[in-house]
Amino acid sequence: MEPAKTNYAGVAVVAVVGIIIGAAAGYYLGYDKGWESAVAQAEADQAAQGAVNPYADVETNPLEGVKTNPYQDVKTNPFE
Repeated sequence: MEPAKTNYAGVAVVAVVGIIIGAAAGYYLGYDKGWESAVAQAEADQAAQGAVNPYADVETNPLEGVKTNPYQDVKTNPFE
C-alpha cells in the first residue's frame, strides 16, 4: 500500500485565492464603517473645539477702540 500523495500546488492555490477573496471582502465591507466613524469623529472634534476654546472672545489689540490723533493739536506755523 502506497501513501496518498498530497497535491501541494492545489492546496497553495486554494489558500492564495481564499486570502485574496477574504482581503477583498474585508476591505469592501469595512471601508464604509471606517469612513462613517471618521466623519462622526471629525464632527465631534469640531463641535468640542468651539466649546472649549477660552480665547475665542479675547481682543488681541488693546488699542482697538481708542481714537487718538497725535497731529490734532500741533501748530504747523509758529509765526501765526
